[in-house]
Formats: sequence, structure tokens, C-alpha cells
Amino acid sequence: DACWGGGALLSEKHRHLMKGCESADSLAWNPHKMSGAALQCSAFLTRHAGLLERTNCAKAAYLFQPDKLNASLDLGDKTIQCGRKADVFKLWLMWKAKGDAGMRKTIDHCFELAAFMGDRIRADSTGAWQLVYEPSCSNICFWYIPRRMRPFDWATSTERQRAELHKVAPFIKNEMQLLGDAMIGFQAINGRPNFFRMVFASADRVLEDDISQLMDRMAAIGERAPIC
Repeated sequence: DACWGGGALLSEKHRHLMKGCESADSLAWNPHKMSGAALQCSAFLTRHAGLLERTNCAKAAYLFQPDKLNASLDLGDKTIQCGRKADVFKLWLMWKAKGDAGMRKTIDHCFELAAFMGDRIRADSTGAWQLVYEPSCSNICFWYIPRRMRPFDWATSTERQRAELHKVAPFIKNEMQLLGDAMIGFQAINGRPNFFRMVFASADRVLEDDISQLMDRMAAIGERAPIC
């Protein structure tokens, strides 16, 4: 599954993260994620010639005629998308427009923004921001800790503290959504209270200052989060 991280193959800096993928039996990649193609645009690579046709083929006579000109080039019966097989055209157009250097720059910029945000959270001395997990690819998982809850330490926190923190991320997201500001996903996994997952994708126009200003707005809203 390289649906998200597969874009790293386009980057000289980050290609090593995909080391070993050449040994995979098959590989899925979604250029509509980190690479920035328009939705939807997905690629599936397999070592087994004819597998996709055997799996997806319906041999619909009204669509696919074996005796027509260049029938072997018709990919419609080799994919579950059938008539939407031209989705790959989005990737071709984007690559032609941006070139190898532009595609590489898009990926590198996503990683750079993630590194910037991760470093900013680590450098925070107020206790307002905490990484829930170390950054992975261009994903940053973090909490905003309202002033009244500081200092917060996950390992020593009480159930009441965790329950209160659990309500902070949904409150911030809801308020930002109502304001038309931003939509940042959150989730609670592995027993952790709700935390944000910032995903940098197709972020060519996003600057480090945009991230800093976004975090300032999140903090202002977070201070209004209700006490449970």
C-alpha cells in the first residue's frame, strides 16, 4: 500500500523511504494524494501479466468487441472503472505541465511543511502543543492543550483529564469549519484522546507562515473549548 507515500519515489531526498517496494508483488499509488492530481487518480501495478483482465473482465459485447481495430489497446475490460479509465489523463497532463522537477518539488514541499510543523510543536515551551506520535511521511499527529489543562502528560494523566482533552479537537474543528477556515481531521486511536492529524497534500501554495498562523487561530479557539 503506497497510496499515500508512493509519491516519495518522485523525490531524490525521500525516495529511500520506499526502499524495498521493488520486491512487492503489487503496488497501489494514489497520485491524487501527495502528488496533487485531481480526484480521482489511482494506479495499481502488478507483476502478473493479464491478472487485471482476468479479475475485472466482463466481456460485455456491447462495449468491447475483439475484432475491432486496436482492440488490444482498450483498457476498459481490465479495470473496475470501465469507462472512467481516462482518469490517468489527469496524471499525464499534470506531469507534462510540471515536469520531473515540478513533481519532485511538490513532494519535497509536503515533507518540508510537515518537518516545519513538527519542529514548531517540539520547540513549544508553553505546553500548548504536543506530538501524539512522531511524524510519519507528511502527517503530523498532535494535541492542542488548553491553558487550564497544562501541564498535560499522557503517561500520568487522569481519566478526567483525558476525557476533557478528548473534547478539545472536535470543538476546534467544528468552530473552524463553521468559520470557513480549515478542515483538519481528528481521531482517537490506541486509547489516546482525540488528536489532530494534519496531512500535507498538494501543498504547493502553502507557506510556513500559513502553518504558524493556522496554529495561532487553533490556539485561540482551543482556549474557548468547554470544560467537561
